[in-house]
Amino acid sequence: MDHLVKKMRDDFYLDEDLVAQILVHLPAKSVIRFGAVCKEWLGITACPSFVAAYGRRFPLEVLLYTTRRSRTTAASVELQELDALDVSADRPVPPRRPLARYPAWAGRQYCSLVASCDGLLVLQNGVIADADAREQYLVCNPVTRQWSHLPRLRLGRNVQVRQRKCGFYFHGPSGEYRLLCHISFTSTGWRRARCYCILSTGADRPRQLSVQATPIDDRRVDSDLLFNNLMTPAVLHGHLHWLKHMEGGVADEMVAFDTVAETFRRMPPPPVTFRECSNLLVGDGSLMAAELGHLFVFVDLWVLDGYAGPAACTGEEIRWVRRHRVEVPWQDDRLLLQEDRLLLAEGGDGGDVLLGWRRGVVAYNVRSGTVRQVVGVDASRHGIISLSRRVFRGSLVRHDFFEARPHPGLPLFRFCS
Repeated sequence: MDHLVKKMRDDFYLDEDLVAQILVHLPAKSVIRFGAVCKEWLGITACPSFVAAYGRRFPLEVLLYTTRRSRTTAASVELQELDALDVSADRPVPPRRPLARYPAWAGRQYCSLVASCDGLLVLQNGVIADADAREQYLVCNPVTRQWSHLPRLRLGRNVQVRQRKCGFYFHGPSGEYRLLCHISFTSTGWRRARCYCILSTGADRPRQLSVQATPIDDRRVDSDLLFNNLMTPAVLHGHLHWLKHMEGGVADEMVAFDTVAETFRRMPPPPVTFRECSNLLVGDGSLMAAELGHLFVFVDLWVLDGYAGPAACTGEEIRWVRRHRVEVPWQDDRLLLQEDRLLLAEGGDGGDVLLGWRRGVVAYNVRSGTVRQVVGVDASRHGIISLSRRVFRGSLVRHDFFEARPHPGLPLFRFCS
């Protein structure tokens, strides 16, 4: 196919608009490859209007983990596969696309998926041999296969650091992607400092925020469980929103972070019964809370009526209202486990809300009130399948930070698409 396109270019003059109309219907691999044919075609594929038009063709996908053993080598190796499931397709078996494959090491992870935003994946490097020699957080675009890294905290040898990642987001005024972290520094057995840091794609070193960080008692057994969902905040009106956050205070209120002013604000939480079985999301332009109901046979959706931002969330006209009850489309007699909590709550396209937990994923449309099963998640002959908390939509955008701070990527990490 490549030689035919090159021959057409050499033998015939193709108008740029016609070339764009052809390229927008090709697979992403082909678009990137054809952009190397000549400067004119590279300009077409890099044009913002073309990138935006092509981006609308990428479906919204849910990311799944599959752990399996590979017998392609003399020794059996356990592999971790990252698959993307097209949730926009209303089919009995939605198409599932292999995205990446990497080793699953015993004892510690080769790498872990931290966040997904605008077609970018943030991975935490688990193969660091020398804490001062390797980057901890890597950013990659699986479509363009570009890698970069976020600035790394570098401290003295006698200082221990505990990081709690609180959200990866796009900062509009600067055009940067930023990772917000709660940092606890420990030196010689006593707590020395706590702060918030920003790790940015446009900076060479971490930046400490001026806001005071609330301490966390890491000795509590449930300290990690209390804040195990910080990396999926609901993003609306330029704020990150968490149902449970360190800055929630004694009353355990909801928390919003202003990404421009870089300040925290507390908000009244939704009146859900079990917050550990609930998640925040943005659906159909509204801030919502999804709560997994009794015996996990339904999900309630609460909507914050009249919400225009945390600063306006004080009047009586702002209130949580239960608007939808989503009946789960499958029932079985499997034992209910602690892991049966709501893992995925995300707004999709056209009024769809994606809801997922250990048993599978459903899509509910808040406009039509219809629900459909997307996928069941369980152990199968293909391996142990588990649901991540992330969704993904591919992008052809070639961000400047990939050129300014390139990275070779993880050595055994392989993209499949």
